[in-house]
Amino acid sequence: MSAASRTVGRYVIEMLAANGIDTAFGIPGVHNIELYRGLDSRRVRHVLARHEQNAAFAADGFARASGRAAAAFVISGPGLTNALTAIAQAASDSVPMLVIASTPVRASLGRRWGVLHELADQRATAAGVAGLALHASSAGEVRAHLAAALAYLSGGRPRPAYVGIPLDLLAEKTALEPERCAPAGPVPQADASAIGRAGALLEGAQRPLIVAGGGARHAGAALARLAEALDGYLVTTTAGKGVLPESHPANLGASLPYRATRELIAAADVVLAVGTELAETDVYTAIRLTFPGRLIRVDIDAAQLADGAAQEVAIHCDSRAALEQLTAAVHARRGWRSVAGDAQAKRLAIEAQIAAHWSPALAALRALRTAVPPEGVVFSDMTQIAYTGNYAFAADRPGSWFHPAGYGTLGFALPAAIGAKIAQPQRPVVALAGDFGVQFTLQELLTAVELQLPLPVVVWNNQALAQIRDDMVAAGIEPIGVAGRNPDFVGLAAACGARGVRVQGPDALIQGVRAALAAPGPTLLEARDTDF
Repeated sequence: MSAASRTVGRYVIEMLAANGIDTAFGIPGVHNIELYRGLDSRRVRHVLARHEQNAAFAADGFARASGRAAAAFVISGPGLTNALTAIAQAASDSVPMLVIASTPVRASLGRRWGVLHELADQRATAAGVAGLALHASSAGEVRAHLAAALAYLSGGRPRPAYVGIPLDLLAEKTALEPERCAPAGPVPQADASAIGRAGALLEGAQRPLIVAGGGARHAGAALARLAEALDGYLVTTTAGKGVLPESHPANLGASLPYRATRELIAAADVVLAVGTELAETDVYTAIRLTFPGRLIRVDIDAAQLADGAAQEVAIHCDSRAALEQLTAAVHARRGWRSVAGDAQAKRLAIEAQIAAHWSPALAALRALRTAVPPEGVVFSDMTQIAYTGNYAFAADRPGSWFHPAGYGTLGFALPAAIGAKIAQPQRPVVALAGDFGVQFTLQELLTAVELQLPLPVVVWNNQALAQIRDDMVAAGIEPIGVAGRNPDFVGLAAACGARGVRVQGPDALIQGVRAALAAPGPTLLEARDTDF
């Protein structure tokens, strides 16, 4: 294309394509149509969402499944504010995405003229949730900010990046050429003295325990070697599910909220926490997860290591590199686990606790595990069955179960599953949502129909906001506002052009999910708790 013949909007699309971002989720609007001028002539696929929040949720699911960032295109003002919840969810759960938003024209910014979609400071609004938020005032700044955002997505702890571009600037002509941007700098290397101190603590530990979070998902082999050498236990957060096979003798699973694991944590003399915030949403029994024993922390995010946690040793490093060095610093021995019993014995107590209170959900989760192939993935929502599934859905590999743990928003499962299925079309993907939460984003069933995605959408219908109802009862509060009217889910699926089936019992759920994975288009499977 000749000099100064492309618009800035077209340049943005060409820059995304040049840097490996091949999918954008969004809704075209009067303030961002210049982004769409050259879209279908480039290597960037656009997926039309029904709501900007869902566009960002889909970009989140795309990245969780594939490890690659996608883009979310939103208009100025309400487009961005609609997407903020999903951007915050991705930031909380360390998921990369690139949010490209228009803004009103440059002359109006900050003037309070009352122009369409006006915000006092749109960049500041985005900065409240995104990891990086930039506003461009010229074509040169568009280039610089895109380069910075793309580098940000590839370095350190992943989080969303936002670039705002004024409406008039998107339409401006530019001589800029698309280019491959420089990647982020090298990841930090572990301080040798910190590795030495941590290795000495682990070498001398009588009761060592490892806590592995989402930041250690790529380090399963190294975690296994270290856990085996220490003869200790390993427990994961929800984000860390699958770093070890469920049957591994050291693996307590994602069981931090359960008494049997809390007792082991209380007994541990040295705890190694890898790639985890040790947050309330990891344990749900306290605001922060604390340890009576000595604490070693490994994290790629320096801010996590400076947050006031009482660690004795902090290692700012990629988790796999640190774990490999720590394994080399200890000697294999017979220790705590051999004496106290392997993890499977401890998990019997956890499973008995779950079975006593959540038997229908447990039966459905076991059926879902049977139906979903080993390479498949489940995207869950904030719902009672998923809270049980955070532990009870067996995951023998990382990336088998994704839950919106950190920010905890309803409506995540369906649009995120759509994004994942687009990212990896050959991979079996399932959405699991509650009857109330699915109504936040059920309109995206139409998107799945348009794309003819073979996507099972399992709706767990307990005919209430059951967790809130139970919490009210436990607190002595009269349950109010927790039992709304549900639609006819099967009929609603048919109205959208999808298949709708009510499944009654575990065998029917297994058969229904398997059929849905092979169907030409999405299938909504309503599973009522009273049928399990």
